[in-house]
Amino acid sequence: MVKSRAVLGVLAVMGILALSATVAQAGDGGRPSPLTSFFVCHSISGGSPDKVVDVESPVFGPNRLSVKIGNGTLACALARLFTPGNLGVPSEEITPNPTAVNDPQIKCYTVSVAKKTSGPALYTATDVLSATVLSTVGSPGILGIETGIQATEIRYICGPATFFRQ
Repeated sequence: MVKSRAVLGVLAVMGILALSATVAQAGDGGRPSPLTSFFVCHSISGGSPDKVVDVESPVFGPNRLSVKIGNGTLACALARLFTPGNLGVPSEEITPNPTAVNDPQIKCYTVSVAKKTSGPALYTATDVLSATVLSTVGSPGILGIETGIQATEIRYICGPATFFRQ
């Protein structure tokens, strides 16, 4: 059950990243932007926004109607990756190379990290799904605020990828 929740969390992150790229370019029908960065994702103890949405995913279809959004489980942020022992050395930075310019997707990997040395940190997050009212197409969106989100160690590293149905 924990593993399935993690997979659903990663898929939710992928959808949110694709949606944010789409919303950023709304006006011409919402053409997605290429993903050109890596992300690190931490497990979190976020609340449920108590929302229901319809989901369109041309890669991982079929489309789904009336999807209930549950608790926040992952928090991801942009990250730079380097070969081991070369943190911050520009020539040793691993460059993400997205191959699909018009159809951004990401692939996430589990990671092993050394035991944590401090307790979990608390964060406040703002996002459109936590808002009281979901935004409409073409509007900038209304941001909701959630406080007291507890984040753990890094759980996933994600980067640009292209998926093809076999």
